[in-house]
Parts: sequence; structure tokens; C-alpha cells
Amino acid sequence: MCPNSNRREFLFKAVQLALAGCIPAGSMRPQDAAPKEEKAPNADKTKNAKSDPAPIVYTPGGDVKPPKVIHYVEPEFSSSSKEAFVEGVVKISTVVTPDGLPTDLHVSSGLNAQEDQKAIDAVKQWRFQAGTKSGKPVHVKVSIEIDFHLL
Repeated sequence: MCPNSNRREFLFKAVQLALAGCIPAGSMRPQDAAPKEEKAPNADKTKNAKSDPAPIVYTPGGDVKPPKVIHYVEPEFSSSSKEAFVEGVVKISTVVTPDGLPTDLHVSSGLNAQEDQKAIDAVKQWRFQAGTKSGKPVHVKVSIEIDFHLL
């Protein structure tokens, strides 16, 4: 290496040689080494820990039975929608866990922001008898329709 080389070129060459196995890793001075990337505090723990794979989510049909509602909470009408005589249906897509809890709630077809939120808040409180596949509780994706109609 030429004595007139700048520091960047030196480091680049040193790293290339070290990666190629030409220079033992400990032979470079620490002040000459390129800055190391900082790791997250628990990076080693999360990398080595067994991470739970995403659950398989089924749709009803065949040997997959849909979950059944066992606890229903009626959604409230927002006062502004009552005054404006707003009526309609909010469709919510959700995944029901083997424990009977609704998760991953998303409005697939909404009415307005207030009623959409009221519908989600109500469905979060619902409880289900889990859907099953071959008789065993599984995660099942379902669509729920919430009717907002004035009497």
C-alpha cells in the first residue's frame, strides 16, 4: 500500500484483506478500524430466542367451522349520527383466536368515522366459541356486519 494513501483507502483495503483472511482480525489498531454498528440492547436475545411463528389463519368452509358468538355487546350510536339520522352497515374483518378473542380488527366497509369506531369498540368486547378445524380450536378469519338503524 502506498504511504500517501488516505485513511479511507487504508481502511477499505484493510477491511477487504481482513475479510479475505489475509490479515488476522486482531492485528489492526482499534483507532484504525472502521466504526462498528451498534446493536440493539437485546439483539442477541431476540436473535437466539425462539420466536413464535405467525399462526395459520383459516377461513370457514370444509372441515373448518366458524366461531360462534357467546357474548355480544351492542354498539352505541354516536349522538351526531343520531341527530343526522345516519343508518347503515359497518363490515369488520377479524381473526378469532382459539381463546375466542377477536384480533386484527379492520373495517372493510364503513359508514362514517364515528360509527366505524363504535363498531370496532363493541366487537372488541365480543367473545366467541372458537372456530375449529377437524375438531381442534384454530385461528379463523371472519367478517362481521354491524347494523346501525334508528327505531
